[in-house]
Amino acid sequence: MNVIDLMFFWARIDPHRAAIIQPEMVTTFQGLADAIESVSDRIDRLGLDLREPIAVSLANPSHFVAAALAVLRCGYTLALVNPPLFPQLQPSGIRNLIYDTQGLVLSGGRNIRFEMSWLPASPPSKRKPYRPRPLNDVSTIAFTSGTTGLPKMQVLRRAALEHRFACPITSLANGDHQKALIMPGVAGGFGFNRTCEMLFAGKTACFAPSAEEALWLISTFGIDCILASPQQALGLAEIQQRKTRYALESVKTLRIGGAAVPPEMARRLRSHVCRNVIIYYASTEAGTAASAPYDAIEGIPHAVGFVGPDVELEIVDEADSVLPVGSEGLIRLRTLQSRLNSDPSKPVAAPGSKASWFYPGDIGRLTEDGILCVSGRSADVINSGGVKVSAAKIEEIVQALPEVREAAACGIVGPSGIEELWVAVIAVGQIDPEAIKRLLKENEQVGLAPAQIVLVEKLPRGDLGKLQRHRLKEQLLGLKKRG
Repeated sequence: MNVIDLMFFWARIDPHRAAIIQPEMVTTFQGLADAIESVSDRIDRLGLDLREPIAVSLANPSHFVAAALAVLRCGYTLALVNPPLFPQLQPSGIRNLIYDTQGLVLSGGRNIRFEMSWLPASPPSKRKPYRPRPLNDVSTIAFTSGTTGLPKMQVLRRAALEHRFACPITSLANGDHQKALIMPGVAGGFGFNRTCEMLFAGKTACFAPSAEEALWLISTFGIDCILASPQQALGLAEIQQRKTRYALESVKTLRIGGAAVPPEMARRLRSHVCRNVIIYYASTEAGTAASAPYDAIEGIPHAVGFVGPDVELEIVDEADSVLPVGSEGLIRLRTLQSRLNSDPSKPVAAPGSKASWFYPGDIGRLTEDGILCVSGRSADVINSGGVKVSAAKIEEIVQALPEVREAAACGIVGPSGIEELWVAVIAVGQIDPEAIKRLLKENEQVGLAPAQIVLVEKLPRGDLGKLQRHRLKEQLLGLKKRG
């Protein structure tokens, strides 16, 4: 059963139940179903080629969800995008865009401006019965950061998405909570899938454009679950610490996806946001691979959870040989979702071949208890004249300093042609660059002094709060030239 059928079912049996809550509006299941029906009629009249995807980029989450589900209902492949991704559309073969920004945004394609007239009157003067439509084997396109941090197109097939809804381990709707604040943007695959999971179960998805408004939303509407990246969750904790505290007693669970949570961050989150923290290790391509309550993995460095019972996960070396338990290497995995997401037009990979595995680009290890520990990205290893160091380890060491709020490391090719270590720092006190260089040089896990320590006001991050290291390099080089 698909999410759109369930949407219309909830609209019939409990029309006034909240489907989406935002600071400025509440959309009921009936209101959302009416909007999907109305937008579907408008898309039908556009006469677009069913073989061509339609991208949707709308700022309002309720409008975005209505338009996105209408695209799927009309039988088109849906592409989830936000304005920074517009340059990726044409090279990816996407020539149709429904948008609400100013001006033409898709060069050489069809720009279809979303208007409020697409939506029905509220309430409609005369409500018609919802027309049943068979949902074909449509797909959703999302752009992920890939292993390099650059946008990478990923096709999510209907069967894989519906598997997520039914799996009690992966679905956000699993649990006794009724309202989930989804902090990752709904225009990304992660946020959109989680939204669909909540709507599929007849629960409420909540959105806020800022951390301050998110806290207000929680305290006003009694939100009982928060889904966030580590950086997004930390933003909530920082506001709670430095300003008048919002009432967050309704929150039963804080779900963290995207990275391991350092002990000091975990302490702050549990003290100021929610005591019950659950960690997830997941990807758009393969779904959730590991998960655990923080209490179960506390004290294990870089732990992200127990590997799921339906997940094949191995640690291999650069020659693709499986490493023994406890050894650190490249992570590879296979899940039902990764198989369901495979392209049916391509030959099926042999079970033992490299092509049958998904390589997320992370470095990690497995404990004897089946706990996955992720220490960093393979692409984040800095090779400076043969000395290889982990950017994640450098960041961990520097961020432990009391005068440092955030740190980010990257490799930048110097005048000699050798990659140099540069570290960006957001300071909360007086910084001594030479002391930081000595600290890293003397650390046995690093052994390399940075060529540059650069003070910055903000680090470039994506929708999930992940550091975008390719943009960091551009930022540091730009600051160096101006300096």
